[in-house]
Amino acid sequence: RAEATHARCANMGELKMEKKGDAELAKITAEIDALKEEAAQPGKLTEVIEKMLAHEKTYRLQADFAATPRFCVAILEVLHRAGDWKGINEHIVLLSKRRAQLKQAVGALVKEAMGYVDVAPDLATKIALIETLGAVTSGKIFVEVEKARLTRQLAKIKEEQGKPEEAAEIMQEVAVETYGALSKREKVFFIEEQVRLCLDKKDFTRAQILSRKINPRSFDEIVKGEKKAALEAARKAGEDVRQMDLDAAAAMSAEEREKERRAKNANVEHAEGYYEATDPTVPPVEQLRLNYHRLMIRYHAHSDDYLEMCRCYQNVMACDLVKDDEAARSQAAKRAAWLVVLAATSPMQQDLLHQMSKDPRLADLPLHKQLTKQFTTKEIIHWDTLAEAFASEMAAETELFGGEKGETRREDLRRRVIEHNLLVVGAYYKRVTLARLGELLCLDAAETEKRLSDLVVAKKVSARIDRPGGVVDFNPDSRGADWLLNQWVGKVDKLLDVLDKSNHLIHKEAMAHKVSLE
Repeated sequence: RAEATHARCANMGELKMEKKGDAELAKITAEIDALKEEAAQPGKLTEVIEKMLAHEKTYRLQADFAATPRFCVAILEVLHRAGDWKGINEHIVLLSKRRAQLKQAVGALVKEAMGYVDVAPDLATKIALIETLGAVTSGKIFVEVEKARLTRQLAKIKEEQGKPEEAAEIMQEVAVETYGALSKREKVFFIEEQVRLCLDKKDFTRAQILSRKINPRSFDEIVKGEKKAALEAARKAGEDVRQMDLDAAAAMSAEEREKERRAKNANVEHAEGYYEATDPTVPPVEQLRLNYHRLMIRYHAHSDDYLEMCRCYQNVMACDLVKDDEAARSQAAKRAAWLVVLAATSPMQQDLLHQMSKDPRLADLPLHKQLTKQFTTKEIIHWDTLAEAFASEMAAETELFGGEKGETRREDLRRRVIEHNLLVVGAYYKRVTLARLGELLCLDAAETEKRLSDLVVAKKVSARIDRPGGVVDFNPDSRGADWLLNQWVGKVDKLLDVLDKSNHLIHKEAMAHKVSLE
């Protein structure tokens, strides 16, 4: 009976508190509305603000989580209605620094003030408001999402003013990957903007560091996460989600389905965390994927890493936005074909070159298919003929063969042709005169010797030049000094093993016959 009485009293107390809370909330709302109406009267603004600050102090010291944020927001609304932008900045700082200020109040202040940024009367006022909010949100985890978005807005303004260096420095102040409340899609967009601004200011080292924060697989994870969130939202709304469940299951691999099953059957349910809704100005996932690969193309173009650029263009062709665009897909395929030819000869380059030559997407580009076929066939390519046949295509590819690096890349293409020809000659000839080799390569003796020496040093071809005799010996069976050294080490190891076994057998026999070895 005592327990039942206690439970009834507890329930009555809860009901009473809830009812009292509703009444108090209505009273506070009515009081705020009355003060707003009073502030609209001429000459009453300062007096009303003082009254609101007094009420805010009372509720703040009582740790009232409902009333304090409402009065803070009401102060900003009154000042905004009066057009006092200086007062808005001052009161944001004042209210956020007050003793024992509540997190809820600061969060409500910042969110309310962020709505005023887009309606600021001029650019100077807008920048001042963003900087004030940035100072208030700095170092506060509970408003980290607002901090990231304000930083992006300020950087955008600086960039529009023609100050990319300042914009890049502003963006670099925020380590957005540590912000737990931001969605993955918004984090990726923020990091991509950081990389883009670093590339604009020619800071390639920092751009590389920032780009490594993005895992290319994260785009697929974001898509799966958004599909899962949409499925949960539809289920909560009471919609028929059976077909959506089937589509999601079909998109999952067997390993992922097993992992999800184990997670459901686990005894402990781990919280996935709280995420703010993604900013609507953030592009969709496929656009972010395409932007990432384009940024990587810009980065690798700085160091003329043609092989990585080719891979990036292959990833661009795999993007859904490019698959549906015939012109963009053809352009990416053309550049991928040129870049794989421009890349220095290596096992990885040869593998990619053969893949590109068999790519069905080059079927509609006969000239580029012929280009890849020439470099996969063991036949000598004449540079003059190649340059004449592809002159119009190279002129059209201003992104690759235009600008400051245009002549350098043409020279790189000529070098790749010579390299290909030397490898072909090395495959068919064992011994050839230097004059005949120069004739085959369409080069003079000095350049022929230089190009061949470069390949020998790079260990791409095995050859010896007899300069007095003017003869080149190609020895494809030669395995080099490293191979000889490894063979010698192997034989020494084998000899030591034999000695060790012999020593063991000698001691065994001595012990069996009780013979002293001394």
